[in-house]
This record gives sequence, structure tokens and C-alpha cells, in this order.
Amino acid sequence: PPLSVFLDAVSENATVKRAQSQVEQQKNEYRIEKRSWWNYFRLNGNYAFGRFNTLSESSETLVDWYQSTSTGTRHTFNLGASVSIGLGDLFNRPLKLKNYRYNIEQLQYTQDEVMEERKLKVLEAYNAVTEQLATIKAKAETAALYNAQMKICEYNFINGTMDITDLSMERSRRSGAVTAYEQARVALHNSIILLEMLTNVKIIKDKL
Repeated sequence: PPLSVFLDAVSENATVKRAQSQVEQQKNEYRIEKRSWWNYFRLNGNYAFGRFNTLSESSETLVDWYQSTSTGTRHTFNLGASVSIGLGDLFNRPLKLKNYRYNIEQLQYTQDEVMEERKLKVLEAYNAVTEQLATIKAKAETAALYNAQMKICEYNFINGTMDITDLSMERSRRSGAVTAYEQARVALHNSIILLEMLTNVKIIKDKL
């Protein structure tokens, strides 16, 4: 895939997502603080309903004291509002909001730094893969050439047209070419795995 695919996938990295989450969390706290002035106001109210009994005593001239009872139903309610403003909160509120804005700005800078750092790592891994892809083909062709050359040398040695010293030298060259190819193959595989881990973009299905 082209480099742009891997760079676009950086935003899906867990480290980058964590930085984005911290920015969003701070923004939510800033919104809550902006609405905190509602805490200065209080509403209160209550409602009651019930029956009541009234017991009274009275007397009239030439009549003994007597008691009377009256019964009724009553509804009562009240509604009110109050304002309570702490002077410290009132005068410190602009500074608190400014601090939240500064924190959000700093977290956004941190998020950008994380993104840039991750993109640089992706770029390094991508360059390593492309460089190794360019060289592994030549090393594979060299190893195949030495394998073919080795068969010819062994045939010549059997027929007596090559001595053991020359055969040993050819075998050493073949061994060096095969080793260089295997090392390049492993390095390419490791670089691809690293690029996949950095971006979560699947590149290969099977091992090289």
C-alpha cells in the first residue's frame, strides 16, 4: 500500500486515541465549568394536603364551660427562589475558565506531538520496508546464481577439471550469498511486522 494509507491509519493507534480522549475530557470539564453559574440560583417549593381537627373551649353567661371540635381539609403550598453568590467564585471564575482553555490548548499540542512522533516512526518503518524490498530481489538472484554455479563446479570437480581449493572457494561464495539473502528476508519480515503493529494495517497473510 502507498505511504498515505499508513499515515492515515495513525489516528487509529491506541496512543493517539488516548491523547484525543484526554482533549475531549478536558473540553467536557470546561463546558461543565461554564455552566456552573447556575449553581448560584436555588428554587424551593413544597406542598401539603391533609385534614385537621380544632378543639376549642368557650362559655356563655350562666352556662358552664363547654368544648367544641371542628374538622376540615387544608391544602398548603409555597414556591420560592433565592440567589447565593460567593464572591470568591465570582471573581475567580474568569481565571478558572482561562485555565481550562490553557489546559485544552496544551493537550491539543500534546496530541499533535504524539501524532507527529507516530508518523515519524511509521515513515522510518515504511522506508526500511521499501529499501529492503529493493535489495532482497538482487540478493535472491545472486543466491540463485551461486546455487547454479555450485552445481557446475561440483560437476567439474567430479570430472577433474576443478581442484578442491577452487571448489571450496565457490562453496564459500555460495554460502555467503545464501546467508545474505536469508538475513535480508528476515529483516524485511521484521520491518513489515513493525509497520503493521504501528498502523494496524495488514500487509502480509503468510510469512515471507
